Amino acid sequence: MIAEIILLIIFVIFVIVGFYIIFRQVALVKKGELSYKEILLCVFYGIIFSMSVMIIMAMAFIFAIKSPELWTIGIDPPENINELTLLIPFTVCFIYISLYPLVDFIYIALSSETKEGLTIFHKILGEKIINKNNSKLISLLMAFIFYSIIFVIPPFLITLAGAPFIMIWITWFLIYPLMILTYYGAKGYIAGITNAFIHIPYMKRSIFLGFEDSKRTLKEFLDDPISYITIGLMLFVFVWQWISMFQTLGFLATGSLAISTYSYSGMVFITLLFGVIGYFTRFWGRKIQYRGIDIFFAAYLMAAVGINVLVNFLIVNIDKLTDTFNSWIFTATIPPSFLLFAIPA
Repeated sequence: MIAEIILLIIFVIFVIVGFYIIFRQVALVKKGELSYKEILLCVFYGIIFSMSVMIIMAMAFIFAIKSPELWTIGIDPPENINELTLLIPFTVCFIYISLYPLVDFIYIALSSETKEGLTIFHKILGEKIINKNNSKLISLLMAFIFYSIIFVIPPFLITLAGAPFIMIWITWFLIYPLMILTYYGAKGYIAGITNAFIHIPYMKRSIFLGFEDSKRTLKEFLDDPISYITIGLMLFVFVWQWISMFQTLGFLATGSLAISTYSYSGMVFITLLFGVIGYFTRFWGRKIQYRGIDIFFAAYLMAAVGINVLVNFLIVNIDKLTDTFNSWIFTATIPPSFLLFAIPA
């Protein structure tokens, strides 16, 4: 019961954190005069934000409880943890990423603001497909048809071939948000490494200075440690992404990973963090957003991050979560077919 109480406290804390992240942006553009509707939208984002975080936190707690080797200082781990601590946030995020694309397309069909689009993807969808006709009714019909053709029909057809429904559904619905996160992740990565690079004077000299004068090298590092650390992390992430890609392809073929599961799982957090940071700095930060659809969209990306971290965690630690998923008939098909999650990973 102690673990569940701790997770509940963490949930409330991150609801407040998520609320504050959005509230601060909206309050800035509205000069502190927010309507009840806008406050409720901020609360909604806070809940989805926290649900996404809770997927990660619940996985961490379950992993720790089911790993006796981690408890080496005389503290006895709890015997068990309620499966709902993971299943509830997972279900909320799962439903949200399933329904949001339809809401998104309906908004594009009904709102003239979407001619410039939330992102470059929305602009293309609006101009080339959904709003190609000037009639709102036809645009609305196109939104439903496009959602059905792109998101609903394909996973059902694949399921008819014998694949587990929930596996295909999750995999299919992660493609769209991860494509957006990858796009902004790349922008965030470039912005980060560029910012770090320009803060290091005479890069060529700095590289070879360590071989000639270690004291001067240490002095330069202490003058601006963040830039040097950032450059190192960015280069590591770049190399690791290539390793991760080939490792995932190999895992899909062989069912085993060549590199430590701890390092593999940890990189999931770092990679997706770049995507979220890239989104907020390159899109949200460029033009302060406060429309309802902007907040729904930001929540959508956060929900997708939570689900994708779960997917990557399952690849290397399925044995830790088997009992949790087997407790519910809807998720019981995940453990026997977890190899399919190598595709979205």
